[in-house]
Parts: sequence; C-alpha cells; structure tokens
Amino acid sequence: MIGRWKSFLSNSSLGVRLGSTIIIALLPLGALSILQTRDALDQIDQSTLKGVGGAALQSVREQIEVIKEAQVSARVLASVLARPSIGGGPSCMDQVTAIARDIPQATLVAYVPKSGLLTCSSDGRVHDLSADPAFRQMISLPVPGLVYDPHSSISNRAILGVRHPVFDADGVLTGFVVISLAYSTISPSAYGDGDSVAEWNPEYLATLTSGGEVLVSSAPDVRLQQAVPGIGEAPEFKGMTDTARFVETPDGRRIVSVVPIARDLFLLSVWKQDSASFWTNAAIPYTIPALTWMAALAAAAFASSRLVVRHVRALARSMSDYVTSRKRVLIPDISGAPHEIQRLYHAYESLIRTIEQEEAELQNLLLDKDTLLREIDHRSGNSLQIMASVMRMYRRETTDPELRRVLDGLINRVIALSSTHTSLYAMAGRQDIAVDMVLSNVVKRLKEIHGVGLGVANKQFQPVRMDAQSAVPLALALAETVGCYFSRPGLTEQAVLVSLSEADGKVHLRVEGPVVPELLPGTTSGLSALPQRMLRQFAAQLGGTVSLRRDGEVITVELAFPRQPT
Repeated sequence: MIGRWKSFLSNSSLGVRLGSTIIIALLPLGALSILQTRDALDQIDQSTLKGVGGAALQSVREQIEVIKEAQVSARVLASVLARPSIGGGPSCMDQVTAIARDIPQATLVAYVPKSGLLTCSSDGRVHDLSADPAFRQMISLPVPGLVYDPHSSISNRAILGVRHPVFDADGVLTGFVVISLAYSTISPSAYGDGDSVAEWNPEYLATLTSGGEVLVSSAPDVRLQQAVPGIGEAPEFKGMTDTARFVETPDGRRIVSVVPIARDLFLLSVWKQDSASFWTNAAIPYTIPALTWMAALAAAAFASSRLVVRHVRALARSMSDYVTSRKRVLIPDISGAPHEIQRLYHAYESLIRTIEQEEAELQNLLLDKDTLLREIDHRSGNSLQIMASVMRMYRRETTDPELRRVLDGLINRVIALSSTHTSLYAMAGRQDIAVDMVLSNVVKRLKEIHGVGLGVANKQFQPVRMDAQSAVPLALALAETVGCYFSRPGLTEQAVLVSLSEADGKVHLRVEGPVVPELLPGTTSGLSALPQRMLRQFAAQLGGTVSLRRDGEVITVELAFPRQPT
C-alpha cells in the first residue's frame, strides 16, 4: 500500500502533491471535528433521554401522590375499623364516606368483611364478592398492597385498588379496607420546548403491571408488542426503569421510557421525534464540520495554486514550448512568484541564452566540418584517380602480359573504389543511407569501367537503409564480386543477377553469374584467390559470413550479416 502511494506521488504533478499534502494536513482537523460533533450528539441524546424520562415521571407525579394518599387513608381506616365499637355499624358508613370526600379520585371506599358481603361502602350499595377471584386472593394473602383490574365488576372501568387488612384485638383477620381509584391514560407534554429538531412527543402510552398486563393504554386495539418496538412477550419492566433508551424502527428512531408509578405498576411511553428526518437529525451536525473542513481545504488549495502552482506550471509550460518549438514564451506575473521560483526562472533564462549561443557555435562548427569533409572527399577522389592514372602509365610502358593483367585488375579496383567513395560521400551528413541506391550506382559504374552492355546485369534491390560504416564494406564487396564477373569476356544479356533483401533481422547480398576462376570454391591460393580473401574481410567487418557455391555453369556468391540499428 505504501509502495503504491509512493509510486503515485512520484508520477503525480505538483498540484496533486500539494493537494495530497493539504488533505493529509487537514485530516486531523476533520477527524477532530467529527469526533467532537459525535460527542456533542451523544451528550444531546443523553440529555434527551433524561428529559423524556423526567417528562414521563412528571406526568404521573399527581397519580403517585393520590396512590400514596390512598395508602395512608386505607391504613388509618383499617386501624379505626379494628376497634370493636365501630365494627360494621353505622359509623363505618360515616368513615368511608368521609374518606371518599377527601379523595376525589376514589370511585369506591369500602370495608369488605371476611365473608365477602360488602355492606359498608361509599356508594351505599351492597355487593357480594365472596366468589370474586381477587377477593379470594386477598383472603389467602392478608397483607397491604395494590389491586389492578382493567375492567372492574363494580365500576366497569379500569381501577387501581388500595387494600389493607383489618385485624381485631386478637390478631384475627376480620376483613379488608379497599379504596378503588379511577385510572385513566396519562398524557405527558412534549419535550423540547418547541425546538423543531429536539422536540419529542408521546406516541403511545400504557399503564401495565410487571407481568405485562395492560391496565390502560392510548391504543386499546393495538397489542403491546406491536405498539412498542423492542418489547418481547414477557418483558421485564423493572430492568428498564433506570433510564429511557433509543430504539430503531422501520419508521425511524423512537424513545422507550418506563416509569414506576407504584409497586408492580409502570407507565410505559413511546416517544416520536417531531419532523424527524435523516437530514435534520443526523446529517446537519456532521455537515457543518465537513463543510468547514472542505472550505479550509478549498482555501488552502486556492492559495497554493495562486501563489505557487500556477507559476511553476507557467515555467514548465514555457520550458516544454521551448523544447518542442524553440519558442521562448514569456511568463506573466513572474515578479509575484516566490523567491525560489524567480531564481529558477532566471537560471532557466540564463541556461537558454547559453544553449542558444552554444548551438550557434556548434552550427558554425558543423558547417566547417561539412566543408572540411567535402574537401577531404574531393582530395580522396583525386588521389584515387591519380593512383589509377599512374598505374595506367606503367601499363602502357610494360610489355609483360601477366603484369598488364595484374595492373588492369588493380586499375579496375581503384576506379571501383573511387566510384563507391563518390556514391557514399555524396550523401554525407545523413544518419542512414539508402544502400540500394548506392549499390545501383556501383553496378552502373562497373559497367562503364568494364565496357559491359546495359542488359548484362539484372538488379533486384529491396529498399534497405543503414549507416555509412556498414555501407562501405558492403559496396566494396559488391564491387569486388561484380568486377570478377564483368572481367569475363562474351557476357550475354542478364548473365549476372544482383539481389539485395532483408528478412528476419538479416541483410542478404546475392550475386549469380558465370563461372570465373577467382570465385570458384576450390580457389584457395595464389593471385586468383585474392578476391575471395577480400570478400571474407568485408564480411568480417560487417559481422557476417560469405558463401560461394557452384551449380553447373553458375556461381553464386552470398554475403549475409545481421541488421544493425540505424
């Protein structure tokens, strides 16, 4: 990973490097802003949970006070009824009626004897509770407590009953004091003080026992598990009373709060955020530090581009234009560039002036060199012609036929060398030479030297280009070979075939002609073997090989050597 990053930076531009550096430098600031925002959101969430729990507790505070008052009244009434003078006489009705007047929320204040026949009640009616399961449970467990009944058989509404046993002087249970309190749904007020982002409203309310039995709910037709997300079939509300909690639902985030009202009685509420959306509740807090970080990044990038990068790019563009077109492009506002870039620009200008001066001097040297080379070529050609002329003078003076034959061969070779020299160095100054044109001129000149007819030699040359260093031995090898063929008298039309081709990275020079003693494979010694030795020397200079083979009355000479790059 680090290697790929280094490779990316090494091949990147100055703008990318500065941008990457700025991004890396500002990453801690962005990360710190996000962490601070997340901590702030966590604190807001904790504050919201506490506020929602407090709002739910505040809504049932009055109900809690009523229950406590009813418990105290039940205990006092039980102690009064325990005296034999009161028992079930007329004073019992006065006591329960007085308590009913003191507790407006009480729907019934009564003394239920052990027989279950209720005759002392605040409404004056008689009720037989001997077969009521709740009454039988009270008899079996004569302790103070609360009774919850969603549908009371007496008041036909949800009640919360406060019970207290009555014992006589001997400690024998005589009955129970029961205070029934009307119970209705509590409606907590919204939490958030009107803030559209932080306002939470109660969506579902239910008063229920620890066993999960709903006493009163805001949606009686909806099951508890459907209305409250995250609540199982057997909930343990006692473990949920410490604090409210967030619950994720398909419709968004909810707050579930459980507030204890009394022993084994709880108020469960589900809160929904008003106008809640991902953008308003989640994205905005993170968008602000993100925008701040992006603004800082944009400002730093603009400053670096304006103050540094644009000057460097202008200087690089000027250098590239000079390299490609030799045009010097002026850099605008170079005086406003940093000091280091100005120094680089001045060094670049000085370098250009030096290059232009040296190029002018080099151009003059090249012209002088070309002039000297032409002079040397001219003098070399003259020297070869003088050598040929001297040898002709000796030929005319001698009467020895063998010496004349030797001098004729030397004169022809010198003239061929002069022709080759003239053909090659007429193209002086080029990186590569069209060898096919050079060889054609050599064959043409040899025809003139030996007085051969126009149709004697058939040329098949492919266009091949190579450097002069390789072209010289190749042309001399062709002159030596063709000269041997042209020395034979009585040549017919197309008696000699000369071909030049290139294939698989090798150049092939092939010459076919009639049988001549100098090119016979068996000629290995004496003056006649001199052409073959010269051909092998030329092949060695080219790094190739030469082969001679006879097929009837035809001798084929083939020179093959590797193609050198031009």
